[in-house]
Amino acid sequence: MAPQLRVIFVHGISAEIVHGDYTVELCDLLRTRLTANGVLRPNAPQDEIDAIVTFTPVNYSDVGQTEEDRVLTAYRAERGRLYSPADDALELVGFDKVRTQMITAVSDCLVYESAVQRDEIRKRVLDAIAPYVETGDAVSIVGHSLGSVVAFDVAYFNSRHNDAWRKVGFKPTNLFTMGSPIALFSMEMDDTTGEQKPRYVPAAVDKSPAPADNMQPKREDGVWYNFLDAQDLIAYPLETLYTGKFHVKDIRVETGLLPMSAHTGYWHNADVADRIAQRLKLDLARIRVPAGVP
Repeated sequence: MAPQLRVIFVHGISAEIVHGDYTVELCDLLRTRLTANGVLRPNAPQDEIDAIVTFTPVNYSDVGQTEEDRVLTAYRAERGRLYSPADDALELVGFDKVRTQMITAVSDCLVYESAVQRDEIRKRVLDAIAPYVETGDAVSIVGHSLGSVVAFDVAYFNSRHNDAWRKVGFKPTNLFTMGSPIALFSMEMDDTTGEQKPRYVPAAVDKSPAPADNMQPKREDGVWYNFLDAQDLIAYPLETLYTGKFHVKDIRVETGLLPMSAHTGYWHNADVADRIAQRLKLDLARIRVPAGVP
């Protein structure tokens, strides 16, 4: 079978918000752009599309959901201490919605800080990638919000320490981060060894430094695009932060006018889809070079 394009999606929002397949709109946009770029035939049947590109959503929103629900339930039982009936009449309950969203966002981050739950979250992404490590397929990871942190962690750590990856020289081809708070996490690497800080490295794994040329979380002929909107208060630039360490390009897009709509708008943004589709087209040309062509 000819090598294929594999796109892995990682969402970073809890089950309070994510229901079903969160990738539908972006996948539709990508198929449209890939058709316009000549990668897919117009009106191609699904089996023909699947022979060229597949889309796999990873949903880990159930991990830690019991603990998050406990906090939300306790807050809702006592929200009257903060908001009176008069507040509700004045529509100040809008602050209650923001507080609920804050609980959800912070809870997700704290769950990821738990070693056991963090490993389970990463394992789900790793399991989605595993079938393609030895196939020659071009694997791209699209991570949103906290999911971008998870995507980076998986790509970076396994590029350096996963024997199955290193044996065959596998790395994700591209890393696409959207609405990413990576800059807010303690993602600094040791300047001497390139090793991640201890909180990102399971204690049971050998921490010996990998070769310097293995530090990038994606292939040298791939890209790391960091999509961000100015109104998205969770998204931060990365180029300056990672100058001299990682090859990442910040790309500003317009996803919404309000912070929440801006943060979720990447999933149906035409510019995001167009830029990803352009890279996928290049990847397909690379992995399907005709026999005998250098």
